[in-house]
Amino acid sequence: MTGPRFRRHLASPREPSPGRRRLVRDAAVVVGIAAVGFVAAVFLLSPVPVMQPEHQVPRVLGLGLDSARQALTEPGYRVVMAEAREHPAAPRGTVVWQDPPPGLALERGATVTLTPSAGQAQAPVPDLSGLEASQAATILAAAGFAVGAIDTVIDRQRDLGIVLGTRPSAGSARSMGAEVDLIVNGATR
Repeated sequence: MTGPRFRRHLASPREPSPGRRRLVRDAAVVVGIAAVGFVAAVFLLSPVPVMQPEHQVPRVLGLGLDSARQALTEPGYRVVMAEAREHPAAPRGTVVWQDPPPGLALERGATVTLTPSAGQAQAPVPDLSGLEASQAATILAAAGFAVGAIDTVIDRQRDLGIVLGTRPSAGSARSMGAEVDLIVNGATR
């Protein structure tokens, strides 16, 4: 009979060592963080939306009120009108503001507020009678108007180059930037 046998228990060659397990785990963490970073970068830095929302508010700026109302009610939005505001360029009755803005994802049945244009700001034509033509032109520019035609008439009671009146007449409301014609005395005494 032979002596007692002792068996040594060694790590199996198939089992990875603790150092190797740590290396695999660390590599998996790095790959996972890189994947999450890549996905976040695609969503945040993409020049086009990655996922298109189903319902976007259409752009109705510059449209007439009827067209704008129709463009918003077709996809199921409710339209509320705000008080009209003066606008330097938009014609009366066109949409100059919408809330929420175009392109925003919004559920059906939500409210979109439209602000129409009241047209250009109006101001009264200043009274320029009795002023020299150059002074009248300066005052017109300061009031927001442009000098239109300069018509001459003969009035022997007044000096040459004195403004006798305007067309439209003083006090008439006109859009800012509109032309005002000057009627100037062209007679000499």
